[in-house]
Amino acid sequence: MKRIVKIYKKLVLVASVAIATLATSCTDYLTIIPPNVVPQENFWQTKDEVNGMLATSYIKLISTDAIQKAIVWGELRADNMTYPANYNRDIKYIVEASILDENSFCNWSIFYEAINNANLVIEYAPLVLDRDPDFSEGDLQVVTGEMLAMRALCHFYLVRTFRDIPLALVPAVNDSELPEYAQVHPLVALNSIMSDLDRAENMVMPSGNFTTKSHNYGRITKNAVLAMKADVNLWRAAFASYYEGESEHVQPGDVQRYYDLCVQNCQDVITNMDRKLEEEWEKQNRPQTRYPYNLLQNEGDPDDIEDTRVSTVYNQIFGFQNSEESIFELQITDDNSTNGANKGIVNMYGTDGRSGAVVVPSGFLNKNYTSDDLRAFTYTNAENLTGTGTGSSSSSSSSEPLDIVIAKYSAKESPATNYRKGDEFDANWIIYRRTDVLLMMAEAMVARPSSSTADFTEAFNIVKAINTRSRMDTTNILKPLQLNSYLTRDASLDLVMKERLLELTYEGKRWYDLVRKALREKSTNGILFVADKLSSNSSVVKTKMSTIDGLFFPIYINELRYNKLLKQNPAYEDEDSSTEMN
Repeated sequence: MKRIVKIYKKLVLVASVAIATLATSCTDYLTIIPPNVVPQENFWQTKDEVNGMLATSYIKLISTDAIQKAIVWGELRADNMTYPANYNRDIKYIVEASILDENSFCNWSIFYEAINNANLVIEYAPLVLDRDPDFSEGDLQVVTGEMLAMRALCHFYLVRTFRDIPLALVPAVNDSELPEYAQVHPLVALNSIMSDLDRAENMVMPSGNFTTKSHNYGRITKNAVLAMKADVNLWRAAFASYYEGESEHVQPGDVQRYYDLCVQNCQDVITNMDRKLEEEWEKQNRPQTRYPYNLLQNEGDPDDIEDTRVSTVYNQIFGFQNSEESIFELQITDDNSTNGANKGIVNMYGTDGRSGAVVVPSGFLNKNYTSDDLRAFTYTNAENLTGTGTGSSSSSSSSEPLDIVIAKYSAKESPATNYRKGDEFDANWIIYRRTDVLLMMAEAMVARPSSSTADFTEAFNIVKAINTRSRMDTTNILKPLQLNSYLTRDASLDLVMKERLLELTYEGKRWYDLVRKALREKSTNGILFVADKLSSNSSVVKTKMSTIDGLFFPIYINELRYNKLLKQNPAYEDEDSSTEMN
């Protein structure tokens, strides 16, 4: 391996056992601790070794396995993604709701590996205070905060995907010492996650206080923790709505309280980001045009934009790295894709305009976007809302229609005609950004029991600002939004969820949004339309998605074998894992 990810490599300052492992092996670069070595006796001696372990947690999250699962778990079963003609069987089975417990995407091990790595740092990093004078109490606090947040984030991925999960809160030094944990109620898991985030909030570095952009956006800072807290509170409110009156884990007023906390978390993030923007503008001594919610705007003459479909907003957020709207994005640089550090996005979305393991369903763009929405032509390679894409390919013959390719991340710039090559892929994987937080705030405002006309109006203004900036001509918009149409709770919620789809599609959010909606409504009826993307078997998929249990993944077969305390999701208890699917 020539190089590792720069931001995470910088966490390790000198060559050591950890660095030698990272820098010299393409297959072992995730393994900081040499095999069969007891960490507390042989490893935790220096600041550099602590930083090496910290780097490992981030590197695990940018691994091919982790990114692919973030995409599959967060998007695949929704309405915006399907399998191409040259499909992967496991992908096909998930889309068709024929998920067996042996499906490779049910394997959650990469996230528990990251959790265990964080647990090791939390447990053993304090030992280094007495062993290396260069490692200070301040260093320990920042590292511990980041690892608490990392543990929370990984558990959060798991609870949204599997619902009933074990919490791993103590380190396992080696495989022979892996403890068996029983699953906990999802609200117990989310409360534990929130506890970690509460501790982390005042320990991590304040956002913007690192000396480089890649550190400010590539490491977990206070804004990242606040964004996670907002997201967790949305899910606490959704689960509390579902279990209200049926579980000891829900108390009267919890739903309102969780939504209120989410709104406050989001407001804190936006306030912090705006303060930093003000400081930058003042430092540069330049006038700054004000736009609603300080959103980036597409630059250029509207006629030129309509002709070229160039979105400078896309170019700043996805074409480049670490835009001013970023909060937390995993850093992918140099030739990491070549060396296997990250093939996740390439494998899933493809590159060079060629499809990967997933593509855009037929009719998706025409159903959801207007022809003046730049996002339709920057997030995909579509030439129009009903036709095929530019430079796309599939295994079908030339006489058959070609797939529309997912271009978000893969396209270097808009419109989606210039792609990153598979061997020079450097698109960061974005976990949280400004518009995501704004839309979480809007959702919480209108979903809470106390929602009012003022909440509906503010949510509308948020959606309008995000939607407007994405149009080719912001002064002449096709089908402009009208406030009077969205002054009820249900209409306002539909508006917010639709804009989350338009803005955040292919970022690992859509399926999770729909599951949250189903929990809030205590029914899957409102999300069964996702099966309509299939040309056949849609009725079978709707039947399998008719219960809340069916929205979550089954526990992987090997986990059930090795941990006898685990119980299978009831929706999959009768599935025959040896059955061959058609």
